[in-house]
Amino acid sequence: MKKRWKKFGKQYRLQVIMVPMSIWAILIFYIPIMGNIIAFQDYSIGKGILGSPWVGLKHFKDFLTNRYTLQLVRNTLAMSVLGLVFGTFAAISLALMINEISSRMLKKTVQTISYLPHFISMGVCATIFTQILGRRGLINECLQAVGLLDHAYAFLEQEHLFWIIMTIQIVWKEVGWNAIIYLAAITGISSDIYEAAQIDGAGRMQRILHITLPCISPTIIILLIMDLGKVFSGGFEQQLLMFNPSVMDYAEVIGSYVYKRGMGGAQFSFATAVGMFQSVISVILLVLVNRAAKKYSEVSLW
Repeated sequence: MKKRWKKFGKQYRLQVIMVPMSIWAILIFYIPIMGNIIAFQDYSIGKGILGSPWVGLKHFKDFLTNRYTLQLVRNTLAMSVLGLVFGTFAAISLALMINEISSRMLKKTVQTISYLPHFISMGVCATIFTQILGRRGLINECLQAVGLLDHAYAFLEQEHLFWIIMTIQIVWKEVGWNAIIYLAAITGISSDIYEAAQIDGAGRMQRILHITLPCISPTIIILLIMDLGKVFSGGFEQQLLMFNPSVMDYAEVIGSYVYKRGMGGAQFSFATAVGMFQSVISVILLVLVNRAAKKYSEVSLW
């Protein structure tokens, strides 16, 4: 105990600095967790948490036995996995291509242009895609102008295209931003390794395959672990903005469904229960994926 106080005395300035942030974290992140108690109640705003009746696991059972649940899970996982797979591949590919650009000015220009969409709100992003793919959008006008289409094609109203459009949209928006992390990892690779490989006769593609990718593989694995932990709870704003009745069976995800039931239908207890269910599954996925990564690659979060 004396050693701890002695250590505290040496680091008291750092400890004092952490006090405001600790209080902020407790108020913002931990105290609201207590509100999850309404998942086990038939919560009423008038009665409050203390006065609302307890119903146990009723809302969890309602969700798991709902006829839409499997469809919601399918849509959520499909769009999350597609975005993760193609987003990761696109970000790594972009980082490798930017790294191979010899001109420093061109490299900065390409990098800046690629991550600008990240700062565009999802609302603006949805509007851009609507203007491009809508019945009176750019693609329809171009195809009709060259005679490939007699009438406008409803791209946004085709169920078999919705997941593809969502994947393209999220990859376009985030690819440049995600590539920054891989570029940072590539920058950390010693130039001596590349020079030695070049002297031995290794071509550009061989250097990428046998030096760059193996060296950044720990970064790729860590990011995949973190993203896979969120795969069950991913999706909400994007699907809500691009949603239309024609693609309802493929567009509705758990997040948008809970939003409509919770905010639109004032079923706060049900929405909280589903949110807790998503969180538990996400934690389980994170632990399992981390354990698998540690076992097979010796790279893990903990």
